Amino acid sequence: MDHRYPFGPHRYIVVEGPIGVGKTTLVHRLAEHARTRLILEIFEENPFLADFYQDRDKYAFQTELFFLLSRFRQQQNVTQQDLFTEATLSDYLFHKNLIFSGLTLMDAEWQLYLDVFEALSPRVLTPDLVVVLDAPLDSLLARIKKRSRSYEKDFDAGYLEELVVRYRREFQLYDKAPVLVVKTGEIDFSQDEEAVQWLVDEIAIHTTGRNVVGG
Repeated sequence: MDHRYPFGPHRYIVVEGPIGVGKTTLVHRLAEHARTRLILEIFEENPFLADFYQDRDKYAFQTELFFLLSRFRQQQNVTQQDLFTEATLSDYLFHKNLIFSGLTLMDAEWQLYLDVFEALSPRVLTPDLVVVLDAPLDSLLARIKKRSRSYEKDFDAGYLEELVVRYRREFQLYDKAPVLVVKTGEIDFSQDEEAVQWLVDEIAIHTTGRNVVGG
């Protein structure tokens, strides 16, 4: 590990992207380059998730609300004081709650959810940089199949396709922090150390606006 901090001015970095894009894998690879605290989403503890994949309409509200509250509790551990002494990498952005819930909830449930989100979000720290991973739909489906999670066995390609569209649209408009979009269709961060080092260097120099890298 290089003992010099390699991520430039960024003390709190979030990696985001649709299901199957490799967020957690990349966060672990980035953490090999510097001593950082990891904040990883605990999605497997959601008791409604398996049922949600079987019947989205019936279980969407319970699933999304559980994720919202779980992520909020985790985010309370990220304080400004801590960031002065310990850099942080996370595999999700609190704002993602709106992407997923906007796809699955409607009418009164959506409005109630939005009220809760708006009450909680001001208490969540904004990251210094959001790294958004993007990949073609067929690559995402292949990665989901490869990881063989039981509740993703019959994954709905239409749901994932709409999620990809919403991610791309959301992060074209997101302006709360600099955004670095990384096209990962031809990149395997789990195996390619040169690709990881390339991204470390890109992170260090990206400080404003939105940029797209990779291919």
